[in-house]
Amino acid sequence: MKARIFFLSFSREKAAEIPEDYLSFTIDTSLIAGGHWWGSAKGTMNGVARERTVPLDLRAVRLLELSRHLSPAILRIGGTEADRMGYRLKKKKKYADQAIGQGLTLKRKLWKKINSFARNAGFSILFTVSAGPGNRDENGAWIDGEARELIAFTAKRKYPVAAWELGNEVNGFPFIFGFRSRVSAAQYIRDFAVFSRLVKELHPAARVVGPASAVWPVIGEPNGIISALGKSAVFAPGDVMSWHYYPQQSGRGGFAVRRASETTLLSPRRLDGIIRLAERIRKAARGREIWLTETGHALYGGEPGISDTYLSTIWWLDELGLLARRGVSRVFRQTLAGSDYGLLDEKTFSPRPDYFASFLWKKLMGREVFNAPRIDGPDGKLRGYLHSSVSAPGRFSLLLINLSDSPAQAVFAGRILESWILAPEGIAASHRMTLNGRILKEDILRGWKKKKVRRTYHIGEAEKAELPPFGCAFFVISL
Repeated sequence: MKARIFFLSFSREKAAEIPEDYLSFTIDTSLIAGGHWWGSAKGTMNGVARERTVPLDLRAVRLLELSRHLSPAILRIGGTEADRMGYRLKKKKKYADQAIGQGLTLKRKLWKKINSFARNAGFSILFTVSAGPGNRDENGAWIDGEARELIAFTAKRKYPVAAWELGNEVNGFPFIFGFRSRVSAAQYIRDFAVFSRLVKELHPAARVVGPASAVWPVIGEPNGIISALGKSAVFAPGDVMSWHYYPQQSGRGGFAVRRASETTLLSPRRLDGIIRLAERIRKAARGREIWLTETGHALYGGEPGISDTYLSTIWWLDELGLLARRGVSRVFRQTLAGSDYGLLDEKTFSPRPDYFASFLWKKLMGREVFNAPRIDGPDGKLRGYLHSSVSAPGRFSLLLINLSDSPAQAVFAGRILESWILAPEGIAASHRMTLNGRILKEDILRGWKKKKVRRTYHIGEAEKAELPPFGCAFFVISL
């Protein structure tokens, strides 16, 4: 099949600069504490899965090894059941029965295990503090007692917690806990003022983050809190605006505005849908940092046979490129391990295509982000992102994504020093992908700089920038 030809020209104007931990990760509270985590059953109950799971083994050697290859990063512990969790950390203290609405308990042993895992993996932590009904008084105001104990305990032991976030998708409480549990924007601002003072008093080295609102494709942010918080005087210059976004929804959940399918996200218009939302949040943040603290291929645990395949990789690399250029400081992938959208299989910890794509992003795409290359060609289905290069200082890393079922060739003035071309093994919804024509395996992780591994995958100079159908490619170039 004849390749479509695209002509690229580049701007050296810098659009943004991202931190080394721009690409970060989550482990859901449900999975880490044995809550209602996404399994094979369809349907939801009180905003979570119907099934209960065995807690993730944070001491598993394989999980730790594969996590280390993705550092540096921030690990977010959060999710719907973060707002149902109680904290019981002191050994000699007698606690009252758990408040209504709390279903999980964070005890000293588990908290130590979480922090030990993060430290050994090279991660810091963003912890989502419960803002649910169980932590509110009769007037609906947030009660800081349990959070105070947790934050003080953490600061005293110098655990690697870099940030605290108040609540998980508080704007969704009417759908999760019932309409009587709705938290208005005005109430959340009052809660945030208490929370911010608490963190700055007890753990001044940590960042203060909120409101972690759910922002949907097409409909935006229901029960809006983001804009009101951004205008509020309690939202300090060093605080962080957080939000959540899934471009589609899996068949597990009852409510959807865009069901996941093999073709849903393979159009520039669908992929660009996040731009409008990110721009709204950037304006609302008024100069504060923006963190997308939860995102995945499809809401409700991902779509089996799609979210765990190469198809997700096309969306994932494109979203990382788009948001880096839009000034989003950190993007947290839901999830490091678990269900169908996890980078690692929950039981075997086998890497999925998105894990390898995340690894290559970390190794190749640098902190300096440049304006989009101009792409002239037969259609809008070749997309490009230009960063400084991590692997070759003084050079550039160019990420190209081919959304077409036809091959593509990019023509530009410059020299290709390294070529990393990703493609599915066979069909686009494949559970395995290739790198320069070879099945991509874990040897790339341990042998990243070894000549033998680079020869195996034919990493080196190239005369042409060619992409197969639905291919994604990293090119290290000189301009």
